[in-house]
Amino acid sequence: MTLKDLAKDLDLSPSTISRALSRPNMVTPRTRARIRAAIEETGFRPNVVAQSLRTNKTRTVGLLVADISNWFFGLIVESVEDAARLHGYSVLVCNAKEERRREEKALELLTARKVSGVINCSTGASIDSLRAFQRRGIPLVELDRRSGLDHVSTVMLDNERAGRLAARHLLQLGHRRVATIAGPGHLSNSKARLHGFIQEMTEAGLSLPKHYIEIGDYRDESGFRAASRLIVLKEPPTALFVANSEMTLGALTALRERQVNVPRDLSIVGFDDPLWARHLDPALTVVTQPIVEMAKMATGLLLSLLQDSEGVRSEILPPDLMIRQSTAQWAD
Repeated sequence: MTLKDLAKDLDLSPSTISRALSRPNMVTPRTRARIRAAIEETGFRPNVVAQSLRTNKTRTVGLLVADISNWFFGLIVESVEDAARLHGYSVLVCNAKEERRREEKALELLTARKVSGVINCSTGASIDSLRAFQRRGIPLVELDRRSGLDHVSTVMLDNERAGRLAARHLLQLGHRRVATIAGPGHLSNSKARLHGFIQEMTEAGLSLPKHYIEIGDYRDESGFRAASRLIVLKEPPTALFVANSEMTLGALTALRERQVNVPRDLSIVGFDDPLWARHLDPALTVVTQPIVEMAKMATGLLLSLLQDSEGVRSEILPPDLMIRQSTAQWAD
């Protein structure tokens, strides 16, 4: 099917359909909805090669994720692709593997590929590298993690509130020896979760001993090592908050190997809600974030920036607490 065929079927002009795909803000929401529905039904795809030759734009969005092996980023990729495809954009995914140098190389690649814009889940590339990229004029949206750039659109979770939710839940269950396995200290989301967790404890009149704060790298092995250290302390914690799902898996493995019963011996709150979390025995209590909504919102912000480069916005979404059976009342 050609553009003319689609226009004829919808009784619209080809130029209206082109505007709906390239400059959606110039077309009414009702017309955009009709066009999207027809595209889904017919499988119509714009001739991207011809468009890029005319405009020097590839209609490709760059998506830089920190670690594609983490299910969280897999869902980010899927959601961004779904949202971008509705507007006639493809997605070029780069995996930084939580390495600063790989992120910097990926930014160079995305520039060379002339992507229309970039969504970056930053691993912590040098601020100078990111500023150099920003000066090239390529629209940029930061998702999940703040890099420290000024004048950049962002979509973030309220991570401080997330940490508070976990601490508050465990305190309400009567726990007083509460530990945490936090993420890397250079990442904004990790720092905010830890800060919120500590603040909630402090406001409840409890200090958090240094040996109850473990720092991981958002990977399962670091969660395993951290939990292994915590459970052999002279006064081990009775409750634990782990700041991402990969480290939670590692921590649970350590608890199982040491025959620590959850939640009788130790209550645990994880972060994010992968499918396996609800199928564990006991099912895992978690702090959740609206991952799909965040990814689609970031895509929408980026597409808006393609029309108005000055329209910088920041969105902060609320977390939620899903209470299951891995946390229980503590009676000392």
